[in-house]
Amino acid sequence: MATPRTPRGLQPNEPSWQMRVLDQYDTVGGAVLLSPGLLVTCAHVVNTALGRDGDKEEHPGTDVTVRLRSFDDRTWEATVDTQLWSAGPESRDLAVLRLPGAGQPDTSFPVLRDCASLDPAQELLITGYPEGMRSLQASLTYRGSGGPTGTTHQVETPASQAVRITEGFSGCAVRTATGELVGIMQKNHYYQWGDPEQPSGLAFLLPMAELAGEREDGESVSVQRLADESLCGREAYDRLHDLLDSVPLEEVPPERLLRSGEMRQLRRHSSGTTAWRALTALWDLVPPFGEPPPRVVWVHHVYQETRRRRPIPPTVWSWIRQEASAMGRDWEEVLARDRDRRLDNRRGPDTSGALPDNDERSPDTVMLFDLEPVTGGYQLSHSIIHLDERRNPLLEDTKLVGEREICDEIADLVGEAVMQRRVSSNEEPPRLRILLPRDLLHLSVGQAAPHRDLLEYPPQLGTTYEIVYHVRERYPPTNYLGASDRWRLRSERQRSSALVEDRNVLATWKKEVHEVANVLADQNITVCVVDSGHKDAEHVYDAVLYQGVPTVVRGPREAVLHLVEELLSREPGSRMRISGLPRYLRDRARENSDSRKIAIIHDTFGDALTRETWGDPRDSDGFGS
Repeated sequence: MATPRTPRGLQPNEPSWQMRVLDQYDTVGGAVLLSPGLLVTCAHVVNTALGRDGDKEEHPGTDVTVRLRSFDDRTWEATVDTQLWSAGPESRDLAVLRLPGAGQPDTSFPVLRDCASLDPAQELLITGYPEGMRSLQASLTYRGSGGPTGTTHQVETPASQAVRITEGFSGCAVRTATGELVGIMQKNHYYQWGDPEQPSGLAFLLPMAELAGEREDGESVSVQRLADESLCGREAYDRLHDLLDSVPLEEVPPERLLRSGEMRQLRRHSSGTTAWRALTALWDLVPPFGEPPPRVVWVHHVYQETRRRRPIPPTVWSWIRQEASAMGRDWEEVLARDRDRRLDNRRGPDTSGALPDNDERSPDTVMLFDLEPVTGGYQLSHSIIHLDERRNPLLEDTKLVGEREICDEIADLVGEAVMQRRVSSNEEPPRLRILLPRDLLHLSVGQAAPHRDLLEYPPQLGTTYEIVYHVRERYPPTNYLGASDRWRLRSERQRSSALVEDRNVLATWKKEVHEVANVLADQNITVCVVDSGHKDAEHVYDAVLYQGVPTVVRGPREAVLHLVEELLSREPGSRMRISGLPRYLRDRARENSDSRKIAIIHDTFGDALTRETWGDPRDSDGFGS
C-alpha cells in the first residue's frame, strides 16, 4: 500500500503510522500502528485519556475505548486490549490497542529495529505533542540501557537543543534517521530538587525487545508476535513461524527467487534476517493476474530448499496446500513451474550487476521534479519511478512555489520519501532528475539539505544523490531554426563517442561570448563547461541550447576548471563516460566541497526515461524517426 504524504500540518516529518491519543479535550500522547489494527502505547497514556490516575494498575475494562487521531486528521475508536496490559510505577508501562472493523488508516507500517543494533551515541528522532502544540520534533542521542526499571533505555536531548521531552511525547515512536522504530517514549527525567515542569535532558524509552507481556491465558508473548498475527493470522503464525524463523536468509537467498519489486518490498519492510521476516514483508503483495501470491511462492520455495536438510512440520505443507488450492487441481504443478521460471530468470549470463569501469550504473529509483512557470511562481510536481518495474510514474503531489523556496522544497520532499521508506536506504541511492525552465538554470538544488531541522550539519543532496538537470524548453522542443535536429545529431554523436575527451569538451570561458556559437559549429563538441559566475553566462546558455549541445557542466570557474583538468588528464584507458558524470560528481562531492557547487545538465535526445515520463520528444513536431 502506498504511503500517503504527510500533511503540512504535521511538521516536520511525523511518521504516518503514528497516531495521537486523545482525551476529552486534547492530545495526551501518541500510539504506534505496528500492523493492521494493532497499536502500542504507554499504559499511563491510556489511563490519562480515560481520566484515570496515570499509575492505576488495573485494566480499565474489556469494553473500554479510547479516541485516536491519524495523520490525515480522521478520528478512530480503539479498544484497550487485555493482552500485555502493564501499568504502575515498576511496570513496563505498556498497553495494546486494537482498531476493530475493516476500515483502517491508509498507511504503511514501521520497520522494527532492536536497540542492540544501535551505535553508541547514535542520533534518533521523535515527534510528540507538547501541550498547546500540534506536533514538535526533537533530536535524541542514544545512551544505552538504564532507567527507572530494568526494561528502559536512556536517550538524551543535545544541550544545544531547546526542545525537551515532556508529557505529550509519551507513547510516541523513537526512530532512527531512516525511520526505523526502536521503541516508544515512556517518561522524562527531572531532578528532585528542581522544577518537575522543567525536565532534564534525559528521557527513557521502552525498546522493541521489551514490548512483551502475557496473554490472558498466561502465555508469554511479544508485541512483535501480536503484530505478525494481526498481519498473517494466528493460524498461519502457528503453522509457519517456528520453521521459517529458524531458516536464515543465507540458506535461502531471496534474490535468487524474488523479482525486483518483491525485493524492494523486502528491503523496505523487513529488518530481519530470517525466512519468516521475509514472509511478513511479502504477505500483502498482490500478484500479477494468473500467478500465485508471492507469500505462497516464498513458503513453497523455502520448503523445497530445506526439506532435504531438516525435518519439516506437516503444518507447513498443509498451509501451502490450503493457500494454493484456489489455483485449481494442478496447483502443485503451477507452483513448481513458477519457481523454475523464477530461478531460471535469475541464472542469466550475468546476474552480478557488475559493469565495466567508468560505466554508468543506473539506480533502481529515480525521483522526478518538474518546475513549470505559472502565474505567481512555479508549479512543482514530483514523482517516483522504479525503473526495473517498467511502470509509468505516479504523480505524488503538485504545489505552487516561489523561486526562493524551490531548493528547500525539493530537499524536504526527498527527505520525506526516505523517512517514509518509499525509497529504501538499503538500495542504491536514487537519482534526482529535475526539469528546469531556461530561466532557472542557475539553481543549485544539490546544495540544499533535507534534514536541516534534525542535524547540526546535515548532508547536502549533492553528496548523497546523483542529480541530473534537464532544460524544460527541450521537452517538447520548439524546433526553433532547426535546434531539435542539431540536438538529435549531437546526442547521436555523444552516444558514439561516449568518453570525456579533449575533442568533445569546450570550456566556454576561453572564448569571447560572440565566438562561442561559431566554435560550437564543430559537431564533435557535445560537452560544454560553463562558468556560472560569468557576466555573459546567460548568453552562453542560449548559444549552447541553440546549438543542441546535450551536456552542460555548470559551476564556478575554479571548481569546474579543476574537474575538467582532472577528467582530461586521465590516460586513454581510464577515461570517464559522459553518462557517468552525475555519479562521479556525487562521489567526488563527499570529499571536495567545490564539487557540490557543480551541476550536470544532461539532455540526451531519445532518453528512454524522458520518453516515459515527460513525453516522447520524437512525437513532437520537428523530430524525425
